[in-house]
Amino acid sequence: MVRKYERMSGRQSWSEEDMARAVAAVVSGKMGYKLAARTFHIPRSTLQRRASKVRYQQPADDTKPLMGWYRRVFTENQEKDLVGYIKSMQQYFICVSRRDIRELAFQYAEDNNLNHPFDVNTRMAGEDWVRSFLKRNPDLLHKAEYETEPVNFDQFYHFMCQLS
Repeated sequence: MVRKYERMSGRQSWSEEDMARAVAAVVSGKMGYKLAARTFHIPRSTLQRRASKVRYQQPADDTKPLMGWYRRVFTENQEKDLVGYIKSMQQYFICVSRRDIRELAFQYAEDNNLNHPFDVNTRMAGEDWVRSFLKRNPDLLHKAEYETEPVNFDQFYHFMCQLS
């Protein structure tokens, strides 16, 4: 699996500010779709879709669009819950290893009936997932790098589920 991804395509290289200005120009009638797309260097089809949402007052998607086949396993709130579990584990116990984080992620995904690509045989998330998770949450990184004492993970997880 790719450890350090470098984007090669030019798709979605426009900014949200340019898109907002183009949508405003089209909705107000100052420009047509083609002219606005050329002026602000954005795709015409995306401009049409965004402008129709504004015109017909449909709710805009607040989620950031994803490129390619990649789909997130957890939402931002679910990931914050995971971070909270890990921080409370670190508060009650000496240390949490990467393996513990992988087991926690698998168990959390299973308990919430989420569609996930984790390994069912080992009952853990993958190495790439935990690496990306720790990169997104750097405050956990220095604590999860080492392991000094084993943690009874199942007992702690069920204890935390009873508290919430």
